[in-house]
Amino acid sequence: MLFSIITPLSLFFYSKLHAITNGHVEGLFIAADLLSAILTYKIAHRVLTQLFDQEIKEKATYKKDSELLWLTEANIQKSAYAVLLCSMINPLSIGTCLAKSSLVFHNLLLTMTFYFFITYQLLPFIITLCLTSSISLYPIILIAPALLQFSKNNANNRSIIRICVVIILFIIVSFGILILNFFLNHQSWSFIESTYSFIFHVPDYTPNIGIFWYFFTEMFDHFRSLFVWTFQMHVLLLYLLPFTIRLRRDPIFLFWLLCALFCTFKSYPAYGDAAFYFNFLPIWSFLFRYVRHSLIIICMVLVAILMAPITWYLWIYTGSANANFYFAMTMVFNVAQTFLVSDLFYAYLKRKFFLKNGITIPQFNGVEGQLEFR
Repeated sequence: MLFSIITPLSLFFYSKLHAITNGHVEGLFIAADLLSAILTYKIAHRVLTQLFDQEIKEKATYKKDSELLWLTEANIQKSAYAVLLCSMINPLSIGTCLAKSSLVFHNLLLTMTFYFFITYQLLPFIITLCLTSSISLYPIILIAPALLQFSKNNANNRSIIRICVVIILFIIVSFGILILNFFLNHQSWSFIESTYSFIFHVPDYTPNIGIFWYFFTEMFDHFRSLFVWTFQMHVLLLYLLPFTIRLRRDPIFLFWLLCALFCTFKSYPAYGDAAFYFNFLPIWSFLFRYVRHSLIIICMVLVAILMAPITWYLWIYTGSANANFYFAMTMVFNVAQTFLVSDLFYAYLKRKFFLKNGITIPQFNGVEGQLEFR
């Protein structure tokens, strides 16, 4: 699945682009991809600088023997360049651009949303978030880190008034985009059935790199509604509250984590979705030392990316394989992404613990203690 859902507003935008370029849109896709890479670099530099400044302020609360874990100015530039390099040579990004997938523009919008998020530009953030949510629905959950990010006052406390402002602006802009789609669709609400309802109810079982298509192909119809709601709530609600509570002091990491989750578990994912959050991985390079399954994750991702086209060809074109072969590769890819997200979350918690308590594990009755993260 190479394309995101097309709303009337998206269709209007793409038709104008096609008319302006006289059908030669290749340059626009390249330009959008390059702009995404530049913004990704700026985001990485800004995020790492903010993390560095925050650690300087909190350094008095850190144990002395955790000094090896502290961020340095050298880490900032090195990791930012790594993000830029990853964005430019990521084969998933390149493939998405070569396929001229509308995900290129969707990812650009999502990258702009991230940029406005970390630069505290509330109105541009709300506009880009609402536009992105109107295309893909799932980014709506990013309102949670936005409430944490934009509600902070000068004393670093939460302000109820600021929270209300963010929510009201989000509702107004979302409603405005919905009305705009209504008028662009000749004053008809029929687009809802083929956009948001299509995403939520998953009527199309065309094979993709997600898990919905195979599961609902095998599902008895009288169980379908139950599991549609279960799967969608798994993406939209299950992780939202616990992660928001646990990462309330780090809304930037929460933003990236939620992006990774909905890019993995959305109903119609594509490689371009994974490429979006993969490009930001070098930002969190200071967590890599605590990732437990790095070799397994890398091998699983490589195997899935290499074998998925082969199993697809054997299934669809030669008929010498069946759906189980291709689905096995999609499962490998999704499990690898799940390991990646859970491992980075674990690494984040472990590093925070060591900063506050030191990396030297105390002894009890002459025996070295054992850490357990629960």
